[in-house]
Amino acid sequence: MKNQDIHIGIVGAGNIGFAIYQLLVSSDMEGKISIADIIEKSEYIPEADYVRLQITKPTYEGESTQFDDFVNGKTLIINALPYTQNINLYKSCHKSNVAYFDLSEDDGLDKYISELNDETLPFTMPHCGLAPGMSTIVAYHLLTKLTTPHTLKTLKIRVGALSQNASNKLRYYTSWSGDGLVNEYLGDCQVIQNGKMITEKALSGYEKLTINGKEYEAFNTSGGIGTLAKTIEGKWNRFESAPIVRADYKTLRRIGHHDYVDFLFNDLQLDQSSLTAIFKSCIPKTKKDRVIIYVTASNDGQGDELTYYKIFKPTQIHGRHFSAIEYTTAIGVISMVELYLNNKLPEKGYVRQEQADWKDTLKTIYGSYYRE
Repeated sequence: MKNQDIHIGIVGAGNIGFAIYQLLVSSDMEGKISIADIIEKSEYIPEADYVRLQITKPTYEGESTQFDDFVNGKTLIINALPYTQNINLYKSCHKSNVAYFDLSEDDGLDKYISELNDETLPFTMPHCGLAPGMSTIVAYHLLTKLTTPHTLKTLKIRVGALSQNASNKLRYYTSWSGDGLVNEYLGDCQVIQNGKMITEKALSGYEKLTINGKEYEAFNTSGGIGTLAKTIEGKWNRFESAPIVRADYKTLRRIGHHDYVDFLFNDLQLDQSSLTAIFKSCIPKTKKDRVIIYVTASNDGQGDELTYYKIFKPTQIHGRHFSAIEYTTAIGVISMVELYLNNKLPEKGYVRQEQADWKDTLKTIYGSYYRE
């Protein structure tokens, strides 16, 4: 990765974008790193690394040139903006043939790219943060490692970003984007059922489960499975002779959270803007969080089950403090950037996160944080 010609651009200087910037500049990666946003520059970002943007169109419609100047000349772009800007930023990357990465769970960009029907796309890898991202890479790895390939399979991905000491009725404090959280609670959820991809409603599929002696609840939320549902159903169907009975992603929460969000989202039927305002202004924010990843892949009735389980807590990296959601998400995309720059991923075109090899991912600069 030692190449002075590399120029990485990060768009979005909020908690996650700033964490990506800090981890990159603290690594042994050579080359230039720039970060851009509409907000005032943090005192911790050198003047030479920062670009102040003027964002005027937070929508999918129309031609957007607002990112063109920043994108032009970069080796790659990491999108750490709210999901509403994904398509606008990608248009600039597509125009300038610049590699594109994002952290989003939203599938709006996937739909836009499919409609382009363009075989000359630059390297394009959405959904490569935590969930989707690292959790779906390890899920696919477990699924392919089951020892009896001709039996039916079940894949369960359970991920939660939980506050350590939430005392409100929701039993939840926010540790990341309120826009993204509400979007996850509203969108349709892709699952595999008897070998076919179907959609289910967010907040459905409620279950209780015990992990390491503690009880949690889990339910469907949109986007967390990323492209994995399409991968294991369609073109790459390595499991054609053994259709997958069930593959799904559910969000983990403390017991009691679901009842209250179900009341807000379904009983009151508040619109998205009202719900986003509530989560942004009324729910406390915290950096005292924990991230839980619990993934199981099993051959139904055969006693063959593989599990990945890890709890992430706030930590110090290179003398800097990071919340659990900050560094788990940042490491997800940084690992994919490293694999791309080291020619471990395709050079061009749309790339699904599960195309990354899990063992290669763990060998990246920060990949060891994901070792069990």
